[in-house]
Amino acid sequence: MGRLKPYDGEFSTINDLNDIVDRLAKRLNHEKSQSNNQKPVELWTKEKEHFWSLNHDLVRYFHSDQTRKVSRDSMIRFQNHQYSVSPNYIGKEVEIKLTPDGKTIHIFYQGVEIQKHDLTNKQFNYDLHDKHAILKSDLMADKTDEEINQYMLNNLSIYDQIGE
Repeated sequence: MGRLKPYDGEFSTINDLNDIVDRLAKRLNHEKSQSNNQKPVELWTKEKEHFWSLNHDLVRYFHSDQTRKVSRDSMIRFQNHQYSVSPNYIGKEVEIKLTPDGKTIHIFYQGVEIQKHDLTNKQFNYDLHDKHAILKSDLMADKTDEEINQYMLNNLSIYDQIGE
């Protein structure tokens, strides 16, 4: 951090600061360290041979089962995307299990599967039954099922385009 002090006031954006830090890091990696009298870039060349590649099956295992609290809008967040569940589970803790191929999540409540979703790049991922139940439980409680379905068809398709 002390090496950044001379640059005080010489940057106005985070990108400017990142450029300064990158230049400093490159320079420092080629200077001898005071603690061991060796250059970090030379040590890295020797040490990287001893690193093992990650066991991706093991990583997937540790990241596959997770718990989430169902939000007030009847959604759970997984990998920065939201997936619907029935409004019956709002405020409850659910467990998420990722399939071994990493393409689908299964959502469980007290050991019983309540929903599954294919992972997508969409920000919001609704099951049609969940979407209908969410609307019926709150915003459109006084509407018929047909009115809700028509509303979903006419007005909610915009959500399918968010995050694509």
